[in-house]
Amino acid sequence: MTKSLLIAIISLTLVQLVQAQTPHQTKNVQYRMSLKQFKAKYKTPLTAKDTLNFVYVNNDTMVIVKDYVRKPGASVPYQYKDSTFLDVYKTIAFNHYKDSVSKKTTMKYWKDDIAIFFSNAVDKKVKKEFMAFAEKTLQHVDSLSIKEVKHVEDSNYVVYYNDGFEYESRISNYKKSDYYMHWNNKNQIYRLSLRLIKEDFFTPNLRLRELKKYFIKSLGHFEFNRNIDNKHFFSGSHDNDYQLSDFDTEILKYHYSYGICKGTNLETFEDNHKKAKELLKNKQILLTFYHEFE
Repeated sequence: MTKSLLIAIISLTLVQLVQAQTPHQTKNVQYRMSLKQFKAKYKTPLTAKDTLNFVYVNNDTMVIVKDYVRKPGASVPYQYKDSTFLDVYKTIAFNHYKDSVSKKTTMKYWKDDIAIFFSNAVDKKVKKEFMAFAEKTLQHVDSLSIKEVKHVEDSNYVVYYNDGFEYESRISNYKKSDYYMHWNNKNQIYRLSLRLIKEDFFTPNLRLRELKKYFIKSLGHFEFNRNIDNKHFFSGSHDNDYQLSDFDTEILKYHYSYGICKGTNLETFEDNHKKAKELLKNKQILLTFYHEFE
């Protein structure tokens, strides 16, 4: 991903409302935030004229932010999905199938392209077929790609077996295959190590299947949902030999879409979609996310 790509910096509590227009009209862009947030951020008292422009969304009063100055960036149309899709997506991206999951749980994603390094112990056949799978998978994700590098210092993703050099000390004592990832304060993944316990997967095909499973999970710190059809990769079922279905690719495309707020927590994600559905009832409004350039 180049530095000119976008990152999400606002939630739907500060939204861009674009009034529908004829070819001869000028686009009218307004920025709004909740009344509570407005009072906390600005000391200027609201006037009677201001109250005439209030918009009410899910019991929130939305206030126009006058003279709002935004940094260079681009607007991306909000990507609508129905509640059935979103409910499944939340179980995968936020581990939301557990009642105990915190509303502060965040979605993780890769900001930069993946530069992958394989240790010498990784079978050549496994490496070749894994890269073919990874490249094919990321064809569905416009903002992310993968390449193999020859030197570990050039990588941000390391794949190795337990019978060689330990690249990540924090998983060296694990008794099972696993990965360890690092992310920044924007929930952008920037480094990952994936270790496979070779004795548990004694053929190249079994190793390949396991690496494919962890690769997909590592694209967003995803969790499998055992309640969806086992023909889907995200069901975690071995029956499909971990092949991506159309639904699986839809999940990945949505996760990396800039038509949603990136790196948000579950509470904000749910709140965003509630507000979006209310705003979209007004056919004269187009809802977009504004993403700053880095």
